[in-house]
Amino acid sequence: MQISGKRSASTLKHFLLGQYFYDGIKITFGVLLPSIICYQLGYLQTGITISLGALIISITDNPGPATHKRNAMMITNVGVFVMAVLIGFTNNFPILLGIEIAFFFFFFSMFNVYGVRASSVGIAILLVIILGIDQHLKPLDTFLHAVYLLIGGVWYMLFSMLLAQMAPFRAAQQTLGKCMQEVAKFILLKANFYDKKTDIEANNAKIIAQQIAVNLSLEEVREILFKTREILKDSSATGKKMILSFIDLVDLYEHATESHLKYDDIQHKYGEYKILINIKNTIVNVANEISYIGTCIHNNEVPTKFPLSNQLLVGIKSQIDALEMKEVNTVTLKKALVNLRNIVQRLEQIYEYQRAKVSIESERRNELKRFTTTQDFDIQILLKNLSFKSEIFRHAIRVSVVCLLAFIFARLFYTGQYSYWILLTILVILKPAFSLSKKRNYERTIGTVIGGLIGIVVLHFVHDQTMKFVILLVFMLLSYSFMRLQYIVSVLFMTPFIVIAFSFLGQSDDLMLVKERIIDTFLGAGAATLASYFILPSWESKKIRKTMSEMVLKNLNYFLKTFERTNEEYNTQVAQRLSRKELYVASSNLASAFERMMNEPKRKRQNANDVNKFILLNNLFSANVAAISQLIHEGETMGEQQIREFRKVVNGMKENYACLNPEPLEIEYTVPSLGNNSIELQESLVSLVQHVGEIKKICSHHLES
Repeated sequence: MQISGKRSASTLKHFLLGQYFYDGIKITFGVLLPSIICYQLGYLQTGITISLGALIISITDNPGPATHKRNAMMITNVGVFVMAVLIGFTNNFPILLGIEIAFFFFFFSMFNVYGVRASSVGIAILLVIILGIDQHLKPLDTFLHAVYLLIGGVWYMLFSMLLAQMAPFRAAQQTLGKCMQEVAKFILLKANFYDKKTDIEANNAKIIAQQIAVNLSLEEVREILFKTREILKDSSATGKKMILSFIDLVDLYEHATESHLKYDDIQHKYGEYKILINIKNTIVNVANEISYIGTCIHNNEVPTKFPLSNQLLVGIKSQIDALEMKEVNTVTLKKALVNLRNIVQRLEQIYEYQRAKVSIESERRNELKRFTTTQDFDIQILLKNLSFKSEIFRHAIRVSVVCLLAFIFARLFYTGQYSYWILLTILVILKPAFSLSKKRNYERTIGTVIGGLIGIVVLHFVHDQTMKFVILLVFMLLSYSFMRLQYIVSVLFMTPFIVIAFSFLGQSDDLMLVKERIIDTFLGAGAATLASYFILPSWESKKIRKTMSEMVLKNLNYFLKTFERTNEEYNTQVAQRLSRKELYVASSNLASAFERMMNEPKRKRQNANDVNKFILLNNLFSANVAAISQLIHEGETMGEQQIREFRKVVNGMKENYACLNPEPLEIEYTVPSLGNNSIELQESLVSLVQHVGEIKKICSHHLES
């Protein structure tokens, strides 16, 4: 059974109602409006400067709580004004300007230690420095230039805050809807395991990649849901629905990860029976329903009642009964069925939240705040990172050195009109990790070349000024809409938009402008590549052992908190959910680190196969713990044999941690109370002991290497 066409919202409609397109409209309108108004009044140059200030501040307008965005934009406005004045008064003194570039590019690059939003503040201020290098204005004009930038920045901040007040829940709805669709993609990948044609290893690789996307999306939802006051208010029905939907979504995702079975055995044992295809179709149906509800939340629509997969589940149960009549062992199939029932139950609850009045207990509301990570802006964090052991410190030095060298090259040897494009390219491309710089390098270069050709074609065939302005608007809108979605597409539209914008100013030959932009991009990309290789390079393969040890630690903590959880004590339930959240973050960090490592030069990919096996084994471990969590919730208890297996798991994971991390591990735990023997618990614990042993082999190999 598949969902109907009515429930499948079109991709175009989804994009037009989405956060990315909304951001594109907001930035385009917020940036262009000052120029349009000033042009009508006869002050085009002033309008362009004000628009530039708005554009710079828009860099810090990242998704998140409105108060966080407001604070970031206020700080950036102050920094932009001060830096515009400073650079304006010193750009006629090359030596002094070089010293400023070396210092400020290092200092503002260190903002990375305070997270993504602080990093965007640093980039915005550095952009002012880059744009001011080749400006030679009189003292009064310099001050006025800084004032106009400030006016533009303040305008954009007020404009953005006004939109946030007009639709306080839209960003949260779009983020939650997107998260549900990421979970749906994850479940669709799980469905492939029930198809005999599926390559298990290749599908596992896709699963790991999708887990990264899901966990990042979960963090985005936590950030915006649990830190926005309007959403947490008692009177906010919309906020309550989103919070409860998200809580059940996380539980649903846990059930989906719990179903990590031995799919080779499943295909071998049951491949000749039709039941595997029916299970796959049911999982696909469930994934489609999750995606549909996510689309409705994203688009601020109320879902219609849908025929959930209960009928299909009944059919699967009948097939399992028929196989049992033939004396076929159906234990694994029953586990898959139970898991599907749990997922469907959570999905039905999410559906009901969208159509009925809901409430959140005060105890639960206070709990939610514990699931967000608070960014500490203590100066000590910055000081502690002033060491070559810090990846951010090495990155800041790398940026400072290569930008200083690029500045010297531009002043001594470069004859182009827009030499600051070289520095701008370096700033955009150069990232703390080599693989991220490599990816951004490729996207920036390809997007610029193709976009430049598009710009030339437009200017050659389109001569009507109104039509050119319309095309400029479209390119600008698409560029900022794809900025966080697909960077290469964003650059592809950004280059012709810039070329057309310069043609309106009549400052340069169009062909020469495109040629210079492409040359500057290649120069900047080349400089960034060399810096990534030779200036304090940061190789993921040298750091991944610590990330692996963190994964072991979080898995162990999740295991212990699961056994400490009781149905009677609410605090134990919260502690277990917190440990689960920390595990998801650690899992995403490890998978992301492995992905970055695989994009490094081949000689740097040390023990890549071992790391891949380590990730899979830890995913199996956490899936088994999730299954145990459900058994404990249903009242299963442990006898003496299970207690012995429990101790083996704990001691084994502690040994695995010691193999990867020399720091002593101090962890307190309580041995579960004796109860009745549980065969299902015994099987799960024995399986965990096996996983621990296999993980130990990999950890020991890393210790030897």
